[in-house]
Amino acid sequence: MVTGEHPKTAQFIARQAGIDSKRVVAGMELDSLSDEELKKVVSEVSVFARAAPEHKYRLVKALHANGEVVAVTGDGVNDTLALKGADIGVAMGIKGTDAAKEASDAVLADDNFVTIGRAVFEGRKIFDNLRKGVKYYLSVKAALILAFVLPVVAGLPFPFAPIQIIVLELFMDLAASAGFVAEPPEKNIFFRPPRDAKKSFLDSGMLFGIAVSGVSLFAAVMGAYFYANWQGFGEPSARSYAFLTWMIGHIFLAYVSRSEKEPLYKLGILSNRLMNLWALAVAAFIALIYAVPAVAAGLKMAQPDPATIGVALAFAFVAIAWQEAVKTVSYLLKRNS
Repeated sequence: MVTGEHPKTAQFIARQAGIDSKRVVAGMELDSLSDEELKKVVSEVSVFARAAPEHKYRLVKALHANGEVVAVTGDGVNDTLALKGADIGVAMGIKGTDAAKEASDAVLADDNFVTIGRAVFEGRKIFDNLRKGVKYYLSVKAALILAFVLPVVAGLPFPFAPIQIIVLELFMDLAASAGFVAEPPEKNIFFRPPRDAKKSFLDSGMLFGIAVSGVSLFAAVMGAYFYANWQGFGEPSARSYAFLTWMIGHIFLAYVSRSEKEPLYKLGILSNRLMNLWALAVAAFIALIYAVPAVAAGLKMAQPDPATIGVALAFAFVAIAWQEAVKTVSYLLKRNS
């Protein structure tokens, strides 16, 4: 808390707000501190009094020098330097001056600091869901690329007809754009520390997850495709096995991708209504292929029978479900340690 009030007043208000106020540093003391000394003080002290505009700006720079991400709230002209220098400046919407609002990145419409906390957690949820959606989308794209690269290298027929790819793209785009947007926040979102602002969005962990998920879905599809060829079922039937394994597998992958840390039983398998509706739509489309021969013919594949669906389900489950098993074991070990 940084204020222009008397140190005793600042200390009293800080206590009321639950801010550590054992030591209060006044503006005169700030003037006597070098930049290096101030870096140490801002890591130990939470309340500053009799602060002039230039003091507030120095505090922001000292926090930056310590590697902190800085947000500043203010309502007056004397706050504009600090608001402008912070990573995010937040002005008061009701009591704030026009100068403070102009210098800020955001305006607190209700002048209620609780709203800032809500906005932070909403931002974390949006960022998490964006990562999940992008990771899922790139995983599926990677599997699709691999499914075409291997036949080119090995001199084999492609497992999908062009019309099938259009259908695959339609369903996976729906999952990535709608399903993950509606994902509820994870339970630990209120307790986790802030993420490193310098960390890349596509970090090594995410790229590894994309590779693992992409290879898993690819293995399921090609396993079913080669199984059909090995059984001598013919190319249209082999495409049926590959297509159905993909459709089922990318449902499994979407649900597994709903969290990087928490297992499905903790999230609640049915807690994302939009994703549930998407999964039902995919299942309904599979049922349509099964029931209407003309649909299967239009997709350049043989009409599937229960055995085909069963084999596709088995390949998809084995290739994808192990990721959920590993995540569950890791979660339980961490919780019990």
